[in-house]
Amino acid sequence: MELLEEHVKLRALVVDDSEISRRCVCRIISSVFTYEEADNGLIALQKYREGVESEHPFDIVFMDVIMPEMDGKESVKQIRAFEQSIDRLKTPIIMISASEMLGEVEELVNGLLRKVVNKQLLNEILQNLFSGRIDML
Repeated sequence: MELLEEHVKLRALVVDDSEISRRCVCRIISSVFTYEEADNGLIALQKYREGVESEHPFDIVFMDVIMPEMDGKESVKQIRAFEQSIDRLKTPIIMISASEMLGEVEELVNGLLRKVVNKQLLNEILQNLFSGRIDML
């Protein structure tokens, strides 16, 4: 993966209750993104807020749908509510799921990746979100 215009790594938050799934995403994105991990939506929400408040926000969030404590759908809703409350532009969020049923949060996210994450599909999504500045292939 290569950031085409600059050599500064972007920040990603990778959220999944499966360590194997988190490792898979992190391995794919590691050459362009520095990343933090969370194993549930509640921790993800805390890390997201801390990033914004410390002026080191995440450039993208990869969010599993089904997790303990707080699922991905609720976490996305709360991230979007937080962004709106502080008049912040929306951070791209990619949902990662074994199913494609997103329901009411579908309009709140920027894409869906099915498990097991496909590198080529992820590359296409990132190309679209970052206007061609990222190429993993």
